[in-house]
Amino acid sequence: MIRLIRSELIKLRTTNMWWIFLICSLAFVGLALLINSAQADSQLSTPDYLNQDPPPGLTEEQRADFLAQNQIEKDKIAAAHTGAGLARIAANIYTSGQFFGLMMVMLLAILLITNEFYHQTATATFLATPKRTKVIVAKLITGAAMAFAFWLLATVINVIVGSIFFSSEGVGNSLGHWDAQQAVLLNLLVYMLWAVFGIGIGVLLRSQIGATITAAVVYTIGTYAALIVLALVREYLIKEDWVLQAAVYIPPLASEHVVGSLQDQMGDTHLPGRWVGVVVLVGWAVVLGTIGTLITRKRDIA
Repeated sequence: MIRLIRSELIKLRTTNMWWIFLICSLAFVGLALLINSAQADSQLSTPDYLNQDPPPGLTEEQRADFLAQNQIEKDKIAAAHTGAGLARIAANIYTSGQFFGLMMVMLLAILLITNEFYHQTATATFLATPKRTKVIVAKLITGAAMAFAFWLLATVINVIVGSIFFSSEGVGNSLGHWDAQQAVLLNLLVYMLWAVFGIGIGVLLRSQIGATITAAVVYTIGTYAALIVLALVREYLIKEDWVLQAAVYIPPLASEHVVGSLQDQMGDTHLPGRWVGVVVLVGWAVVLGTIGTLITRKRDIA
């Protein structure tokens, strides 16, 4: 098994795609950090207008509405400065770039499988190792190791930049808070599970171009198209909260829910615990990994 894993790592390292995906992933991390930091700054900063008196000429009712709205905004800012509020903001910053980072990991994992068929090395690989399950397990381990590397680089950048940002805001960085630590650790699990997804997809769709394009389109466009459909169903057909809560069963959105960022997008919708997202992702990984292994064991690769 060690030799198989070493072989898979050599195959991965000697392709030109891994560093392109890595650069793209880091670029998305930087962009997401910029956006999340700007959002966090707006949550932590008190706008000047909140400290101003009501404008002259307002009726008593308008004056009361003005003061009430200002108080709501002040309460939100005060909540953001609490330990739990800062930890939630930190979790979002420390997992910046997750959405596209996961896609890069998935696509690179797909190539671990489809490269074998594209370069016609699958026959030699399975002749050298007749027990095909071992080959798939080696590829899964290699994919997980690759996912760990992507997660580690992204996390190091996020933590360094995030700590600098929190210092500039004059607040704690929440690195010692369990909610922030949990988000970072669960993000590692998510990265590894998406490597498993990629291996499974690569087995199902052996065409390198077909698999990567299909996976990328479904991951990006399909994810938010499904979210729009759920919102429309909730608005016009089934006016129940469980319709929007069903978003956690969509793998990319389940990934966001695991680290807590999906709740920000869903607003007041009460989502189930993070463990539901973990169960969903593990379930998808088990299904795709099992199907991929069974197909590989029986499929004619000549």
